[in-house]
Amino acid sequence: MHSWGVLHHTGNMWQAINQSAELVEKNGYLLIAIYNKHWSSALWKRIKKTYNNMPSFVQKTMVWVFSVIIFAAKWLLNFKNPLKKERGMNFYYDVIDWIGGYPYEYASKTEIYSFLEDKGFVLKSFYPSTVPTGCYEYVFQRSVQNNITSAKT
Repeated sequence: MHSWGVLHHTGNMWQAINQSAELVEKNGYLLIAIYNKHWSSALWKRIKKTYNNMPSFVQKTMVWVFSVIIFAAKWLLNFKNPLKKERGMNFYYDVIDWIGGYPYEYASKTEIYSFLEDKGFVLKSFYPSTVPTGCYEYVFQRSVQNNITSAKT
């Protein structure tokens, strides 16, 4: 099962992770990317909710303001030009995605690990984001010994 940067936008991330995990066969893999929990995560949640409740002219203003802020922050964190990317959308549309992606949920590595470990998964690989609030990438394998019980039963 592969879900890259989607489950945290469902409005019920833990249920979405659980339902995705239920689809993984014994010895199968679950690959997910989830926003990392950071001191600024609650602020980002408010920004995203605000953006989505504004008329388009306010949204456009927010995009331009946050473009400057995000560009500067990324430059200072990585010392790389955020306009030069290897994959994904261009920077302008990334900013729209970053400030407009709502619902928005997040979790720490420990929370993700504990949740899936309790369901019989073993963490095989982990890739932290280059920015504190970015998506952390996880590769879990379902153990042969443990079966996931459906939330429906």
